[in-house]
Order: sequence, then structure tokens, then C-alpha cells
Amino acid sequence: MKRGVVYFLSMVLLLASCTTFRKVQVIKDALTKKDTAQVQIIAEKTKVDSGAIVKEIVDKIAKTKLSFNTMNARVKVNYETVNKADSYLANISIEKGKAIYITVRGAMGVIGLKALITNDSVLLFYPLNKKVERRPLSYIQEVVKIPFTYTTLEDLIIGNPIFMDNASIVTYKMNNNKLQVGLVGSLFKNLISLSEDNVKVLHLKLDDIDIRQHRTCDITYYDHTAVLQNQFPLNRDIAIAAQSRLEIHMEIKEYTFNEPLKYTFAIPKSGKRR
Repeated sequence: MKRGVVYFLSMVLLLASCTTFRKVQVIKDALTKKDTAQVQIIAEKTKVDSGAIVKEIVDKIAKTKLSFNTMNARVKVNYETVNKADSYLANISIEKGKAIYITVRGAMGVIGLKALITNDSVLLFYPLNKKVERRPLSYIQEVVKIPFTYTTLEDLIIGNPIFMDNASIVTYKMNNNKLQVGLVGSLFKNLISLSEDNVKVLHLKLDDIDIRQHRTCDITYYDHTAVLQNQFPLNRDIAIAAQSRLEIHMEIKEYTFNEPLKYTFAIPKSGKRR
């Protein structure tokens, strides 16, 4: 179970490279509330005009963030690797700017891992063997090879855009009445596909700029719901390929925003800091 739990924790962190574009309600504003027929102007205008429209859409996504104080969620996770398949339930609570709590339960409700992420540290507690690992926040960078700060981690779990400020638009087109946009940043090449009404991300694919990493992340979003004026996907299919392949299905069973934290806990003081 320990290996599977580590897969899940890594997956939560890897969502940094897979959730950049989750909140896309702002696209409506970028198009000045034009109807679907008018959206086709993107395909009909000159290259200069359409490029400006797409840039405005992407800029607003990058700059607009969901505002919240607290978040709670229960998530069902099914995962499969070359050698193993399993499922877990995870409880997640976030107190903005302070702490991220993650509790992972396996078969029969047994808790396999508790993780507490703060501004400067990561604490991992394995209740089955009472093992505690205390690491600096840089441990997350070591795991996923991405320069995360605490704020970046918080944004990615909530669904706020990350790593987009310096990304450049390199391609855009209409495909079956859906807008696709390709971007290149300092770390990733990103390709996103939007719904016909341009308010939901249906699919995205990320590739490392550094081809030596050989890592890609492919996500399909569905069952969107409105949350704090943003579109929030309740189901996600994720495929991560690097040295091996990991496939994940996430189903958000329950969630709340701006309510008291439900899934906090205390981690024993014993354990080694690494």
C-alpha cells in the first residue's frame, strides 16, 4: 500500500503540470459575452485580429485566480501502472496561505498516509508503521522536478493557473468548433482544447521542454460544475508517461469552499528530518 500511497501523493503534486487551465470562465469576458456564432470570428478574422483575441483569452486565464479562504474535498482515485492497479479515497483540506492537509485511505478505510504541506516543509506520516518523515519544501521539487513554491502548490490544487506568465502562444485553430491553443513556456509546451462555448477546458496535453525528461501529461476533464464563478471538473482522466506510465481516474465526491476545515490532523513530533 505504501507504494500506491506514494503514487497518489506524487500525482497530487504532478497536477501542477496538469491543471494549469482548469478555471476558464474568464474566456466569456475575453469574448465580451459574444454568442457562439460570433465566436467563429476567431476563424474568420485576419491573423493579426484573431491572434489578438486568443492572446487576450490566454492572458486573462493567467491573471484571474479563484478567490477562497478554505477548501475541503473528498476524492476517489483509481490508478494503474505497468505492474499494479488500486484505488484510494483522499481527503484534502486547504487553509489558504498556511497549510495543505492530505489523508489517503485504502482498503477497508485504513489510512495509509497523512501529509501536511506548509510554507517551508513537507511532513509525511505513515500510521501503519508510525513512521514520520520531515522534509523541506524543496522535497517536492525533487519529486516532480518542477520549481514549486507553496503558493504554486495551493494554486494547482484549487485549479488556479500556474506557469503561464511567460508562456508564448505558438499555435491556435478551430477544430470541430472547438478552440485549441498551443503555448510554450520555460518548462512546458502546452496544448489546450476548449468546449464550444469556450468556458470549459475539455482536454490538455503537456510536454517537457527538456526532451531528456521524456515526460508527458495528458488529461481529459468532464462533468463540469460552476464553483465560485468558475468551471470545476468533477471527473478527470490523467495519463502520465515518463520512465514508466501511470494512469489515474479522479472523481471528486464532495467539496466545499469557504467553510471550516474538515480534514485537519496533528502529525507526531517524532521522526527524522531529511
